[in-house]
Amino acid sequence: MVAAITVAYAQDNTNDNDANKNAVSAFTRNQFAADFPDATNIHFEKTNDFDEVNYSQKGRKTTAYYDNNNELLGTLRNRSLRDLPANAQKEIAGEYPKYTVVRVVRFNANSDNESYIENNSELPFYKDSPENSSHYFVELKNGNKTIVLMVGLSGGVSFFTTMK
Repeated sequence: MVAAITVAYAQDNTNDNDANKNAVSAFTRNQFAADFPDATNIHFEKTNDFDEVNYSQKGRKTTAYYDNNNELLGTLRNRSLRDLPANAQKEIAGEYPKYTVVRVVRFNANSDNESYIENNSELPFYKDSPENSSHYFVELKNGNKTIVLMVGLSGGVSFFTTMK
């Protein structure tokens, strides 16, 4: 999951030299079609860590991430600062007054992916319930320093990473 978010921000694309190695599998394509039958404008991409699918659903651009077992890890969708809980907006404004909001996304984890839960249960944002596994990520910039905050659905704010 951490890699999914990092990949989303870093836009880490793989080298296209080996077509078979870099092709999204038919299994992932079929699973995506089953998971999102009403998706349009679909674009598949193989990254170092995931199969990534960019698509539109009900007019909203979304990215889905699939693991090496062709199982949905979760989806990522652009949001705005106004979508965050009020207490999180207030905390971010108070704690980071010199920063500008660059991007806000919401990651909705697939709580049905049991192998992912077992392998990543120690992650601080993947606790006991599906509600706890979905978060907002807020990218902030101050001069040449860019950071990412993680915001829980109930509004808890924590530092996530520094961007390079």
